[in-house]
Amino acid sequence: MKIRVLGCYGAEFPGFKTMSFLINESVLLDAGSVTSTLSIEEQERVSDILITHSHLDHIKDILFLADNLAGRVKSPINLIATDEILAIIQGSFLNNTVWPDFTLIPTISEPVLKFKPIKTEENIKIDNLTVKAVDVNHTVKSVGYFISDEGGTILHSGDTGPTDRMWQIANETEDLRAVFIETSFPNEMLRLAEISRHLTPNFLKEELKKFKKNHLPVYVVHMKPQYLEILKKELTDIRYPNLHFLEQGQELEF
Repeated sequence: MKIRVLGCYGAEFPGFKTMSFLINESVLLDAGSVTSTLSIEEQERVSDILITHSHLDHIKDILFLADNLAGRVKSPINLIATDEILAIIQGSFLNNTVWPDFTLIPTISEPVLKFKPIKTEENIKIDNLTVKAVDVNHTVKSVGYFISDEGGTILHSGDTGPTDRMWQIANETEDLRAVFIETSFPNEMLRLAEISRHLTPNFLKEELKKFKKNHLPVYVVHMKPQYLEILKKELTDIRYPNLHFLEQGQELEF
């Protein structure tokens, strides 16, 4: 499994892009920084988008990608998420008011986008990948994803505060290769993290106590760039083995 990090931060500033991973050149995991990163030829190769939740920093480039590809692709791009997440995207964004409904454009029979609802904790096939969504703890309906191929499984938490079921499944996943977990705010912003259901370094330290495979790499994502230095210091201070700070532009293989 090849993963290209298009964006991995929790806010957008010059030099810092919001969440989006490209897997095996055709599958996007969230779409916060697609069209500003990929060439038009690379955009045309996208076939599926896994969506963790409906917040704008994770979906905004779905809108621009659809606009870019209208009239250029023969098969629709699948928007993959739970019914609740897709309903928000359809009702609040692809509603012909905020943005054209590209599930009907250019024609009903050959649209640019297609909704593909899934249920949590059920495996689905996407090309050579097996994907399973799991509920996590955020302010809107949100999921993390277990993504597998013949080389093993990775876990991406999406946005979450303290959660349990995700770790239970991770501990049971024999071929797990890596975990990507958010940490958004420094410890001094505990109250904001609680309200917005994000993690701080201290929260992450407690979450990782639930994880029984501390020999595996854990990549921190969704850090707020305006607090990046203090976040890195506080995360280093938790002294967790094999903890890494993900950076946009990285290419990983599992």
